[in-house]
Amino acid sequence: MHVSGHAVRERIEEVAPVALAESWDNVGWQVGHDGVTVSHVLVALDVDLRVLDEAKRVGADLIVAHHPLFFRPLHRLDPSTPRGRLIVELIRADVAVYAAHTNVDAVRDGVNGALAETLGLEPVAPLMPVPNAPDQWGFGAICELAPSSVTTEELVWRVHRRLNTPTPRVTPGGPTHHQRVALLGGSGATFLDAVAGAGCTCFITGELKYHDAQHARALGITVIEAGHYYSEAPVLVRMARWLQPLGIPVTVSQVVTSPFAPDWQSVKDQGRGEQ
Repeated sequence: MHVSGHAVRERIEEVAPVALAESWDNVGWQVGHDGVTVSHVLVALDVDLRVLDEAKRVGADLIVAHHPLFFRPLHRLDPSTPRGRLIVELIRADVAVYAAHTNVDAVRDGVNGALAETLGLEPVAPLMPVPNAPDQWGFGAICELAPSSVTTEELVWRVHRRLNTPTPRVTPGGPTHHQRVALLGGSGATFLDAVAGAGCTCFITGELKYHDAQHARALGITVIEAGHYYSEAPVLVRMARWLQPLGIPVTVSQVVTSPFAPDWQSVKDQGRGEQ
């Protein structure tokens, strides 16, 4: 059985309309078009040569990715560059790519809903509402635990065990017990003031820069960095679920595309022997 690329795109955009995407974003077809024939979909966070190899192994002819291949116009296709080689290999393998990015961030059933569910938290409101978003949702999530609370230590363990983050980073700027927790998969720096304004004392996000972490501490917010990849990976299962009504096989990628090593002990020092 197979369906058209149009049917796949339409199903994704039914759940996460492209109008919700940020103006700087590049969602939609990256390689391919509505007329492609799709018999098997691989859902992945990123597209690289390892993910393409996985697509070929499982027989997928379309990769639905969260992160776009292109954020800037491509002026030249040079196969000697990593990006150029990837594009050439995708075309050679006849594998299309469709990206659903910040539009998936903005819906309740998207990135942050999946992150909250995985961490055992219940979203009650978005951190930043987006006009016309389904369920009046938007970016991020505010999770209410009152009258009970959860400790920073417990949340760190959940990030480590449930998201598989090898080593979560913690900026201990707030209290040790939290009744209101904010979540945002990916890069959360621009939402720090919204976190404070919502009365949240803990913020679980993918990553922050050094000075942003200092700002969080000054605001009295404890930040738990889960890693960009690990904070967004839970949405892949949901995206696969969105496509199930199409009646074709959908596989969730098992390739960890985080560019960071799990820990320093996993890196072999090739330049120096034991002294």
